[in-house]
Amino acid sequence: MEEQRRDFSIRQQIFAAMVLVSVLSVTILGSILYYNSRKTIEHEYQTAHENSLQVASNIIEISLNNMISKARSFLTDREFKGLLANEKRGSTEFLYVVNQQLTEVLNSYISGENALRDICVVNMEGNICFASQNDKNRAKIASYYTTGDLPEQDFIAAAREEQGKEIFYGYNVLFEDAEGYESFSLVKELIDPDTMEPMGYLIMNIKKRILDDAFGTKSEGYSTNRYLILDRQDVGNRRQKPVYISNIGSELEERVILEDYFRETSSGDYIYTTYTNAVSGWEMVNVIAREELAEKSTYIGLLSVLVSLILVAASSYVSSLIATRITRPLNVLEDNIKAVAEGNYKIEADFDDSEIGRIGNQFKNMVNNNLELENRLLNSKISEREAQLLLLQSQINPHFLYNTLDALYFMAVIHNDDEIAELVQALSDTFKLSLNQGDKMIRVCDEIHHIQAYMKIQQFRYRDRFTLELNIDPKIEQQQMLALLLQPLVENSVYHGLESRAGEGKIIVSGYQEGDGMTFSVEDNGIGMEDITVINRGYGVRNIRERIRLFYGEQYDLQCTSIPGKGTKMVIHIPMREGELS
Repeated sequence: MEEQRRDFSIRQQIFAAMVLVSVLSVTILGSILYYNSRKTIEHEYQTAHENSLQVASNIIEISLNNMISKARSFLTDREFKGLLANEKRGSTEFLYVVNQQLTEVLNSYISGENALRDICVVNMEGNICFASQNDKNRAKIASYYTTGDLPEQDFIAAAREEQGKEIFYGYNVLFEDAEGYESFSLVKELIDPDTMEPMGYLIMNIKKRILDDAFGTKSEGYSTNRYLILDRQDVGNRRQKPVYISNIGSELEERVILEDYFRETSSGDYIYTTYTNAVSGWEMVNVIAREELAEKSTYIGLLSVLVSLILVAASSYVSSLIATRITRPLNVLEDNIKAVAEGNYKIEADFDDSEIGRIGNQFKNMVNNNLELENRLLNSKISEREAQLLLLQSQINPHFLYNTLDALYFMAVIHNDDEIAELVQALSDTFKLSLNQGDKMIRVCDEIHHIQAYMKIQQFRYRDRFTLELNIDPKIEQQQMLALLLQPLVENSVYHGLESRAGEGKIIVSGYQEGDGMTFSVEDNGIGMEDITVINRGYGVRNIRERIRLFYGEQYDLQCTSIPGKGTKMVIHIPMREGELS
C-alpha cells in the first residue's frame, strides 16, 4: 500500500479526490438545494420588505419631524417662555393667572394639530401645566400635582441627559393604563436659545393613528404577514407591548410573536425583517410565519436531483483541468527549491496568485530577504564596532575636563580665592553628576546634590538673588530614579520663572513617598504664565516627558500648573526602584 501511494502523482490524487467529492455530493445536494432555496426565498422576501419598511419609516419620519417642529416652536414663543419663567416656589402649580394663560397657549397648539392628544410642561421649579383633548386625562394628571414627583421620573432624567434633543417613547409616559397605549410620547428638555439655559421640560402625547397610513396594504396576499413598530426601551422590559401592530388576530398571537422575536434566534417559527427609524430609534418590523414561505420551495427539491446528476458528469472534466492548473505552480516551486539547495540564493521566477503561487512568492521573498538580512547584519556589526571606538574615544574628554577643573580648584585654594574655589568645585560636581559614569539611573540624594551644585553656580552668577529650599523625605534618599529629571526643571524655573522677576526668588524642591511610588515637585514664585502649552513645547520639558514615558511607561508623566504673577509648579510621579545602579 505504501509503494502504491508513491506511484500516484499529485495530479492524479487531486483528480481522484475531486471526482469522489462530486459523486458523494449527489446524495446530499438535493437537501442542500432545498435548504438554500428556502433561505433564498426568505432572503428575497426580507429584501423586498426591507425596502417597504424604509418607505414606511420615511412616511413616519415626516409625521415625527412635524411633531419635533411643533416642540421646537415653543423655544421661539416669547409668550410661552415668559409664562414658563413665572416660577411658584415650593409648589407643583403655577400661579392661577399664569396657569390659565399657559393652558390657553398649550390648547392653541393642540387645536392646531389634530394628532396631539396631550401637552404637559414643567418648569425648573417643578410647576406643572397640562392641556388635553381628553377630559379623563385631565383628571389623571392630578396625581403628579399631588406627589410632585414628575421632575424625578426616568423619562425626565433621560431628556436632561440629551440636553434638548427630542426623545420618542413608544407609549404614553404619563399614564400607565390602556390610554397609555393609544398614544406615544415626545419628551424634550426646553433650553432657551438666547441664554442656553434649561427652562423646563415638555411632554407631548401623540395619537398612534398617525402611524396607520405608513404601511399601505398590510396583508399583501399572505395570511400571516404582520407589521410592527417596537421600542426596545419599552418592549421586552416591563410592558411587553409594541408601539404599533397590524392584522393581529389575538393577544395570544401577539405575545407569541414578541416572545419569538426577542429570543433573537434564526431558527424560530417566524421570519423578521427590520429597519431602524432614524428619528425615533424605533424598530420597524415585518413578520411572517416561516412555514408559509417554505411551501413555495418544495418543487426546487425535485429539480435538485437532476442538477446533481449533470454536475457529476461535468465535474470529471473540470477536475482534470483544475488538477493540471494546481500542479503547474507546484512544479515551478519544486524547481526553485532545488536551485536554492544547490546554492543559488537569488530567485527570479514569477508565481501566479493561486494558493500555491502565494506559497511560492512567500518562499521567494523569504530567500531574498534572508540574503538582504545577512548583508544588513554584516553592516550592523561594522557599525557597532565603529560606535564602540567612538565611545572609547569620547571617554578621554571627560577625564581631561575633570583634571582641568581639579587643577583650577587647587590654584584657587593656593591663592586663597574661596569664592572661585567653591564655584569650580560646584561646576566639577555638576559635570560629574550629569555624566553619572554613563549610568541612566541615579540615587535621589545624588540628584539633590546635583541640584545644590547647580544652584551654587546660579547664586554666584545672580549674586544670591535666588534661594533653594529642599523638602526631601529621608526614606527615599537611597531610592533610584532616572538621572537628570529634577535638575532641568530647576533650570527651567531659574531661566523662565525667576530671571525676569524683580527682587529675590525662591525654588522649592519636594520629594516624598506616595503609595508604591515617589512624587517630586519643583515650585517657584516666578512670573508664571497664562498659556501652559508654552512650557510643554520647550525642549527640556518635552525631553523629560518622553524619557519618563519611555523608561517608566505611558501611565507616568510630568504635570505642569502655572498662575501668572505667582509662579509655576511641575510635578513628577514615578515608581520606586531599589538596589544597585545600572
